[in-house]
Amino acid sequence: MILRKILMVVMLALSAFLCAVPGIVAQEPAAGASGTKPDAKAVLMRMGDFLAQAKQFSVSIRAGYDVLQETGQKIEFGESRKLTLVRPDRIRVDVDRSDGDKALVLFDGQELTIYSPKDKVYAKAAKPGDLDEAVMFLLRDLKLRLPLAMLFVSKLPMVLERRVLSADAVEQDTIMDVPCTHLAVRAQEVDFQIWIPTQGDPLPRRVVITYKKAEGQPQFWANFSEWNLSPNPADGFFAFSPPDGVNRIPFLAELEVAKPAAKKVKKGGKK
Repeated sequence: MILRKILMVVMLALSAFLCAVPGIVAQEPAAGASGTKPDAKAVLMRMGDFLAQAKQFSVSIRAGYDVLQETGQKIEFGESRKLTLVRPDRIRVDVDRSDGDKALVLFDGQELTIYSPKDKVYAKAAKPGDLDEAVMFLLRDLKLRLPLAMLFVSKLPMVLERRVLSADAVEQDTIMDVPCTHLAVRAQEVDFQIWIPTQGDPLPRRVVITYKKAEGQPQFWANFSEWNLSPNPADGFFAFSPPDGVNRIPFLAELEVAKPAAKKVKKGGKK
């Protein structure tokens, strides 16, 4: 149970899946200052290209997500994260959950580490390679769900091109910290809305994802602030040294892989 709890933190910590998504517009999309409607796909791809080409950045994220109860009621839980990324192969995510739990996610180009201070445990897996490979390892091999993860990989433009079915400009939003184009995007599995600055660096300010094929259509939202394109963290910032009294445990996926092997050995032993 402890490991499942840690992995749930990580799923929402690494941030998640910006792959493809919807946009049903409730009103006629507003025109920009020039009187013409923005090209929603072009705005989205500009953001994707910019993030994919950024050599490093840090950002603060305040997020919330729905959890469907047996009664059918949706209850929202929240968390805040501080994410620091240095390409090609460094990422750190510090997580604070609304229930008081904390977590740390690290990738240093050689190993992926997830640490729970409250439970005094950590899981570590060897995965030499770049950040894109680490994300795929998490999704495919460790079987973790990562909302927003695609925002932080260099393949983001390709992912958007492949998965986005349609995109519409909803309005020119003037109540963010900077004026933003509010987009509604549609894909097969999820719908998302995203707010991208109309001028300057296209660093997203808000994302809302609707899991339209999941029961109850729960949502995940994230507000982005304190973007920094040159955090220049020290090398040790991405290293993990377990404190005294902290124990190492395996990832759930590693346990599942080990089960068949254990059974086979037992079956072939002496009777």
